[in-house]
Amino acid sequence: MNEADHRFVPVHTVSNRFEADTLLDALEREEIPTILRSFEETPYDGLFISQRGWGRILVPEELLDRARLVMEALARDIEKKSLYTDPGDVDPLLWETLREMDPALVSANAMVRFDEARRAFRVPFLDAELLCLVDEETVELARPAQIHRLGFELVLAVLHYLLESRMSPLQGQWVSEKDLPGGELFFRGPHVIPTDRLLGLFGRNPGLFREAAARLGGSPVPMADAGYRFWAFPRVPVLFLLWTGDDEFEPVMHVRFDRSVTEQIHTLDTLWALMNVVCRGLRHAGQLVAEEGGA
Repeated sequence: MNEADHRFVPVHTVSNRFEADTLLDALEREEIPTILRSFEETPYDGLFISQRGWGRILVPEELLDRARLVMEALARDIEKKSLYTDPGDVDPLLWETLREMDPALVSANAMVRFDEARRAFRVPFLDAELLCLVDEETVELARPAQIHRLGFELVLAVLHYLLESRMSPLQGQWVSEKDLPGGELFFRGPHVIPTDRLLGLFGRNPGLFREAAARLGGSPVPMADAGYRFWAFPRVPVLFLLWTGDDEFEPVMHVRFDRSVTEQIHTLDTLWALMNVVCRGLRHAGQLVAEEGGA
């Protein structure tokens, strides 16, 4: 069945490629033909126009009601299990592709070590080290850690970093997320980097921010009222810059990337997922410091 033989009509607008993959798989299991039309500006670059979503799923008009029933059932499942939180939700093709790559090449590109005994890439991440076990299709913490939780977004970011990173130097130019190609359109609405959640904790307490940043492996930089550089991955430095504000201005926190970041993580949705993880880690570190009676 193809679009020329049948009238295909829209059944659902998806917000990202992960949602698209899940829904398409469910429809295919029910033998419902589908067409996915993305709103990408450049084919396969992972960017989308946020006002409309990432793309649209179309099905034959005569199967529209059946397709809606399938999606309603999936929506109920999503309510019971938060989609895109379980590492098992990661596309297995990513693992398959990584297994087929030369570990020495991946290690050199990503600046990581390959543990032959465990068949695992050892990936530095902030203050921790992750074990990416390619045969077991899982990511583990090399050592116990209070701060980090291994969810879907972190595993996704690790896999994409290992698959996409290249031996290219840092450009030495810090830019905002909206200065990245496509970033002005992408990092809006539901895809804003969640620094607002950090401001409630750190906005008027730069001392707490400094202690939390240090605990997370950050290094101070002479920028803003308090600034720290983190190594999210070995080729992905990130700056967090806090201005505490005053009687006239509210506190502000900005994130900055080396301009080379899209050479190491190719799509903005993966970078957004990584930054969600980093922001959660920084917030959790701050909460721990506060509970321990720190600044």
